[in-house]
Amino acid sequence: MRRFPALMALIVLALFPAGALAHAQLVRSTPQAESAGNASPATVRMEFTEPVTLLKAADVEVVNRRGESVAAGAARVTPGDVKAVEIPVRPGLPDGTYTVRYRVVSADSHVIPGAYPFAVGDGPVGPPFLGGPTSTGPGMTSPWLVTARFLELVGLGGLLGLTAFRWLVWRPAWGSRWVAGIADDARAAGLEWGRDAYWTAFGALAVGSMVAETYLLVTYSASALGTSVADALTNTSGISTVLSTTRLGALVQVRGALLFALFAVGIWAFLSEFGSGQQSRPATATPPRAPAALMAALVVAVLYGIAAQGHASQAPVAPAQIAADLGHMCAGAVWGAGLVAALAAMRRLPARMPSAGARASTAVLAAFSRVALWAIVAIVLTGVVRTLGEIDAVDDLWRTTWGKVLVAKVAVLGLAGLPALHNRRVVATLERRGTTSAVGLARVRRAVLVEIAASLAIVALAALLVAEVPGRL
Repeated sequence: MRRFPALMALIVLALFPAGALAHAQLVRSTPQAESAGNASPATVRMEFTEPVTLLKAADVEVVNRRGESVAAGAARVTPGDVKAVEIPVRPGLPDGTYTVRYRVVSADSHVIPGAYPFAVGDGPVGPPFLGGPTSTGPGMTSPWLVTARFLELVGLGGLLGLTAFRWLVWRPAWGSRWVAGIADDARAAGLEWGRDAYWTAFGALAVGSMVAETYLLVTYSASALGTSVADALTNTSGISTVLSTTRLGALVQVRGALLFALFAVGIWAFLSEFGSGQQSRPATATPPRAPAALMAALVVAVLYGIAAQGHASQAPVAPAQIAADLGHMCAGAVWGAGLVAALAAMRRLPARMPSAGARASTAVLAAFSRVALWAIVAIVLTGVVRTLGEIDAVDDLWRTTWGKVLVAKVAVLGLAGLPALHNRRVVATLERRGTTSAVGLARVRRAVLVEIAASLAIVALAALLVAEVPGRL
């Protein structure tokens, strides 16, 4: 395990960049921003770096210095060019400064507001008119949307990581030499706790994920519609517009359907595992495979929807970028949720198995240590692919806000690296000696708490990072 620090160093450049989404950038306009011209334009045209959507025609307007509209018709996405928006203006505008104000939804689901002035006549060009009663709604980096994305990632990642933990850690742990010779009654008590804990957590996370998706839809609708979250919550027609018009709305509908399917399959799996009535079944380390595999596939499909809505879908070689993004999230879920599950096992098994809890805890810890290592390797490899797709130069890491947020995440990761390395050494020592240690397990539990806190902070920063502009744009 001497290579573990090297892996941690690689994570410095790789952890969670996949969440970074791009923005539709205004690349040119007619008339040009900040320009003065002798002729009054017939149409104002804006061109963006990626396809855009207008939720309503009023999201683009041209006003004079008093904030009065000078448009001659409704704004629209240009026919035949989904990257351009145009709005007709009244003929013969008098000399003066005019302001174009816009709010568009980019192909990667970001809401992009902006404003710029131009002048008719010789100029000079005055400042843009930014007054009026128009509400901007919560921004993409607002607490509303950051917490919505955080809860979405925690809920969905927890569902996948929990199922992965049960099959990749819990199942092999109970077949290891650490639990050989444990009395049948103690073994049954430990397995029963694991089964009950899994289904309790699954139910909470499944319901929580549905709530998180709804919360994300409402807060995103408020941002897209330029209104408050409270108003968006009561504006069913506005939410319907977001659902039917935007790419994120369509994907939220798909994710919602998949989550309902997951809940239904979960009921099937629960009944298959517990039995019913007088035919209740004892807990085992190997639950029914078919429903578990289907549940994992459904969660991965939901996570794919997140990868497919982001900047990976607009990046060069988009299929490879989306696959890397999906793999990155899955690996992070296995690692992060596994930390919580391992800590729960180390805390509760000694109480449920007084004579053998330490041995069972060591078995779980040893199995998780191996899975966590491979998860980190996957995080690094997929993260490198995504990072290369997000930057043009290394100085993007400190030149841009996106890079600064990533550096902050790296600093938090450094806090998690030390306890992770400590835990791996403790596990290696226990495996080499073939014995368990109550003192060593207590030290591992304290270190895992630090890792969990750091991992949650990393997810929070990832939720913020998705709203920043990547270095290559």
